[in-house]
Amino acid sequence: MTNRFLPLAILLCAPVLLHAQAKPTCALRPTSLIQMRHCYRPLLVFSPSASDPRLIRQQSLLDEAADDMMDRFVLLLPVAPQSASYKPPLDTPYALLNQKELTSIRSRFQVPENQFTVLLLGEDGSIKFRSTVPVIISRLNSLIDAMPDRKVEMARPHAN
Repeated sequence: MTNRFLPLAILLCAPVLLHAQAKPTCALRPTSLIQMRHCYRPLLVFSPSASDPRLIRQQSLLDEAADDMMDRFVLLLPVAPQSASYKPPLDTPYALLNQKELTSIRSRFQVPENQFTVLLLGEDGSIKFRSTVPVIISRLNSLIDAMPDRKVEMARPHAN
């Protein structure tokens, strides 16, 4: 009887297991950039709308390599007006922040609402890469793998 419920239990826990945590003290579902610091590498995708083709393309590229993103503690953070209409990715780790936080992020990084921009932040919160077009995964992977903190992560015995 118990074996019948195991698949159901796995399915119910799946959304929680989709995010890899850098440390046990890191929030599984961070609600601000401050909570992401020293835990994740946020990939901020600024977009004029939640249905912008470039945002959808970036999300699709990330979904194709979701395991790579989890291994590297990358967290997709869409920054778009009318975020209520945003359709989250299928496999990519992501965070949806409230409108006040998104407005603050847009102001901090000085990205106008009508502009598409991708920013990769390091775990320290600094900008490591900026693009005005969707970024291919091999580019993201090589940028992240060259970071000193990523080299330390890869040297650990359990690293992928």
